[in-house]
Amino acid sequence: MTKQKIVPWKPISILTLLCGLFAIGCSTDFEIERSGQDIPIVYGLIDVQDTAHYIRVERAFLTGGSDAAVVAQNIDSLYYPPSVSVRLEKVNSGQQYDLERVDGAAEGYPRRDGPFATQPNILYKIRADELNLQGDETIRLLIERGGNLPLVTAETTILSSIDLVDNLPADPLSLGNYLSTRRIAWRTESDAEIFDLRMIMHIRESRPDNPNILDDRTLEWVLSSAFRREDDGLQVNFSFPVEDFFLFINGSLEPLAAGRREFIDLDIRVTGGGPEFAELLTISQANVGITSGSDEIPIYSNLSEGRGIFASRTSDLRTGLTLSSVALDSLSNGIYTKNLGF
Repeated sequence: MTKQKIVPWKPISILTLLCGLFAIGCSTDFEIERSGQDIPIVYGLIDVQDTAHYIRVERAFLTGGSDAAVVAQNIDSLYYPPSVSVRLEKVNSGQQYDLERVDGAAEGYPRRDGPFATQPNILYKIRADELNLQGDETIRLLIERGGNLPLVTAETTILSSIDLVDNLPADPLSLGNYLSTRRIAWRTESDAEIFDLRMIMHIRESRPDNPNILDDRTLEWVLSSAFRREDDGLQVNFSFPVEDFFLFINGSLEPLAAGRREFIDLDIRVTGGGPEFAELLTISQANVGITSGSDEIPIYSNLSEGRGIFASRTSDLRTGLTLSSVALDSLSNGIYTKNLGF
């Protein structure tokens, strides 16, 4: 029998977990030998802080002798019909909630340009106040595709909120000594095992065509995309070298032909993921050849059928941190950034 390649949904690199959580490069291409197989592709991250929850439910398709680029633009190949039922169930109570089929573009979430059709961008939605999730609740996803196809299920435990510690690091941020380190700390009572840490810096810089006008600009420094906690303590700590702060800015900006730059302030964001993310990362980092001599890396999925991930995440954002006078002087005159016009 001739093998036919399945082209699965890849709008985000799980693959770059929705809003940048844990950028992991791994292939989701695979092959089957039975034509006509229905393979659901599901992507859903549940965050108690969201005002609405969205789940993407699509299906892989067989290219066969067709042009994959043409098939990828076929809405009927990409999405299930409206008759598909997508529900969430609170496992402890058994209460179920129907999700509404919506166009993500109309909700403010257009689909990224790529090989797949961008309009419509079908998602399944439920308002957070309708679901009213609490930390440590177990929730189950249920997808009924109709016919004799088996029920698709997945479960996850809802993560409680993260709280960044106000004085770690202290504000203003002292970054004078290149050889020192600074600590970022947060508290969490949930089962979050892996974290994405980012520093978002806000600056103003002269416009190339008019040095007297300053435009706002943002730099995003990924301190770690997959930081694992060392123990089960309530406080998690992460340290970074001060020197790396200035190296990042040096690598992100070019010297100005004229004019100047101002450093305004910065934000710190930490996002945590549960055991599903930790397992996904472990599998994506597996050595080639791990599967009994195969040269393919195992594909992670916590669905009963198909491919994808249904999991919980949680985050916190600390805003408006400024730099100390010593740190600003290092930005203006230090060895790494003195030519950048601060």
